[in-house]
Amino acid sequence: MLVEYALIPDIFDANCYDYPELCSSRIEYIKDALLEEALVRDLRNGELCKYFQTCLKKNGDFWPSRSKEIIKKLIKQNRFRRVPAAQDTTPSNYLEWCHEAISSHNQEPLNGVITTQLHAVAVSKPDIVASIDKLSGADWWRNRSPSVRLHRTTNDYLRHLQLLLCHANSIMFIDPYLDPLKGHYREFNKLLAAIKNPDEPPAIEIHICYLADSITKSQYEADFRSKLSGVINTAGLTVKVFIWDKFHDRYLISNLMGIKLNNGFDISDNPQEMTTWGRLGRSDRDDIQREFDPASGRHKLQHRFTVS
Repeated sequence: MLVEYALIPDIFDANCYDYPELCSSRIEYIKDALLEEALVRDLRNGELCKYFQTCLKKNGDFWPSRSKEIIKKLIKQNRFRRVPAAQDTTPSNYLEWCHEAISSHNQEPLNGVITTQLHAVAVSKPDIVASIDKLSGADWWRNRSPSVRLHRTTNDYLRHLQLLLCHANSIMFIDPYLDPLKGHYREFNKLLAAIKNPDEPPAIEIHICYLADSITKSQYEADFRSKLSGVINTAGLTVKVFIWDKFHDRYLISNLMGIKLNNGFDISDNPQEMTTWGRLGRSDRDDIQREFDPASGRHKLQHRFTVS
């Protein structure tokens, strides 16, 4: 559900618009999408982010405050994802950054490239490059949705979560029935194995319910350790597990996005069975995160342990 865009620096430069005052309004138009549902491809192994930071220092007076605000928030929220350089030389102008983005897309597909009208016309790649003035005409922008229909299979879960699992700073798996030894949760370990960020492992929490009629708290802990310790240790992760008295809804909450999961993280034996995931707004995501903070007192904590 997390998408990835390449942002060409010209969209933040008021001098690249027919009327400079258009810059702030165009940036405001894409702000929520960038900060709620997207990563920004950090081209050339981080050189794009460094370029932005340099421009903020040297040319700050010429860039609108809205441009500077969005760039700073993207950096603060860890929404830049580094990728290898795609061309031989570092871009020296906006058009060359656009060509770098297209070459990067050819190496690893992204959802779209956003630039200004001048450079969108110059590169003439309407299937992937769109002017910020005409985003509503780009299929990849127009077809954005707050929800997704997917198969109840681990492969489909991973297809939609791969970017999030590899880039998030914090991840909360919230599912009252999650038991890695149960048949429909037997592949949950694969979701943990997909978390590959060895330099900065994310903070990971698993929240479940205590079903006293079927299993003891100590057995919960033994099950988690026997099934998940290996993959957690191999990935260099630390996972905190919280067992609560009662809750119902299922979520995946991260610093990048919150997702409401109708069926949680279990899978179906019928490969054609579908489910629906929905993206949460920032306020709802933050409220759910607070709800599962033991200090909040919203639920009664039964047991907690750490697996590493």
